[in-house]
Amino acid sequence: MTREEPTETLGQRIRRIRKERGLSMAKVGGKDFTRAFLSQVELGKAQPSTRVLRLVAARLGTEVEYLLEGREAGIERELALEKGRVLLARGDPRRALLALRPALESRDWPLGTEARLCQAQAMRALGRIDDATRVLDNEKKVIWVHRDRQRMERVYAIERGEQPTIPDDPVQAHLELADRAQRQANGPDELEHYRAARVLLEAGVTGPRGT
Repeated sequence: MTREEPTETLGQRIRRIRKERGLSMAKVGGKDFTRAFLSQVELGKAQPSTRVLRLVAARLGTEVEYLLEGREAGIERELALEKGRVLLARGDPRRALLALRPALESRDWPLGTEARLCQAQAMRALGRIDDATRVLDNEKKVIWVHRDRQRMERVYAIERGEQPTIPDDPVQAHLELADRAQRQANGPDELEHYRAARVLLEAGVTGPRGT
């Protein structure tokens, strides 16, 4: 029997995003509503009005729809992320930053973090080290909340100045990344890399050894 993932409530979602961004209840509430009220919302004991939801969403840097549904309008952001990744891997960080824009404000895990890690890599490639450091410092908090060791290793790699490249054998590279994700029990990443390998194989892309 397949075990279903527990559904995240509105209050739990607000609390998670607030923690990810390192914001206190007082900071989110400001002068508009009390810390006690926000605590009740996060515990599911109070229902915020539409006005309050808009304020909370704005201060958390997300959208009301995401707070209510837990998902964003994904396709535009996913396309932005993939375009940015490709442009960065092809050595065009300036265009990569432009392509990434629709995805950079996403709070949908892990899409938003992936976009901002790519942004940091592009910034470093353009010599904007301080800007990249600020982005990475913020994302470390998010990654720590999710206990994602693989993405934390990527942060350290970016801080060392490592840049993505297009491998000689992209199919094999995706299969190796899928194996790594499997060992780390990271199902979504494993699926993503197997899909990428399949698409490349169907397109007739092979490595230098024809594998």
